[in-house]
Amino acid sequence: MDIFECSSYQFDLPDSLIADTPLKSRDQARLLVVNRRSRTIEHRKICELPEILTKDFAVVANNTKVFKARLLGQREGTGGKVEFFLLSQTGELQWQGLMKAGAKVTPGFSFLVPSPKGVLIRGEVVSRFDAPGGAVFEARFSHDPVLLDAGEVPLPPYIVQQRESRGSRVSDSDELSQYNTVFSKESGSVAAPTAGRHFTLELIEKLKIQGIPWEEITLHVGIGTFKPVSSADIRDHAMHEETTGISEDTAFRLNAYRKSGRKILAVGTTTARTLEGRALLGSDLLVLEPGRKAVNLYIHPGSGHEWKWADALLTNFHLPGSTLLMMVASRIGDLGFTLEIYRKAIEAKYRFYSYGDAMIILDQ
Repeated sequence: MDIFECSSYQFDLPDSLIADTPLKSRDQARLLVVNRRSRTIEHRKICELPEILTKDFAVVANNTKVFKARLLGQREGTGGKVEFFLLSQTGELQWQGLMKAGAKVTPGFSFLVPSPKGVLIRGEVVSRFDAPGGAVFEARFSHDPVLLDAGEVPLPPYIVQQRESRGSRVSDSDELSQYNTVFSKESGSVAAPTAGRHFTLELIEKLKIQGIPWEEITLHVGIGTFKPVSSADIRDHAMHEETTGISEDTAFRLNAYRKSGRKILAVGTTTARTLEGRALLGSDLLVLEPGRKAVNLYIHPGSGHEWKWADALLTNFHLPGSTLLMMVASRIGDLGFTLEIYRKAIEAKYRFYSYGDAMIILDQ
């Protein structure tokens, strides 16, 4: 098994295990507990985390918030279908994003998007440039599409496809609150940090009562999270860049936890990427720098990355051949054992992907 071959990260997953709807109770998701040193696994539930974690842990989660980024409209004049996927705001009423249209899109291309408040929003493409994930367009809008609630929830493509294949609605009025975490605060993501979805406010409070601190950082998940590794050699993959933020108070506390010997549980690969990407070597120990910074850290087996902050990782089950699976394999430290864990999860009928179950990787 070659750790640099993308084909080494493939596995067969029955469609029946792909979760496209959330559980009614977030913390009732199943939890596969992996002890990477003893190479053992245990079947538990998310609600049992206070029993699984010892008091020398601190939990860190990503508080980013997904907004309704998918705008559906028509080309002005012809009525052809247009989709504009909002990525980042570049100015007042101006956004960069991805586009789908039945005609070639060039500067001057205009389209109309209806809003629930009865306002028809006009968008006009002002520029186009090439990026690692494909062409990105910049458009100027007549009204703010986010304030007017004009978009749809940017659900992962497989959820849309599965629901459409059985004739279900792709989204409803409750979808955004179900898709976001209960502690989401900082709007800016086009995909949810799915491991954080399993937490309820009651579960967070139980952890705090047990003496396990809860901390929040921010990484705004970009469209690159959906981009598969297309190169045969995973080292040739261009990792996307995402914006991260750590407040001064949070950085101070996390640095104090590290100095005192507390172990850090990173909730999700986005949290892990933020912590690992923001670590600096101080005078006598590793420290986290506060503030905002772009991170494009690509962690995979053989990458040479030494894990500095995430002593444990809570994460969902990921797509075959994805950078997220590669990060998990790096944290476990053995690709063969990682794939064996996934096989056992499939045999035990764990639910996969964004609305699915989770695993926690510990060092015991």
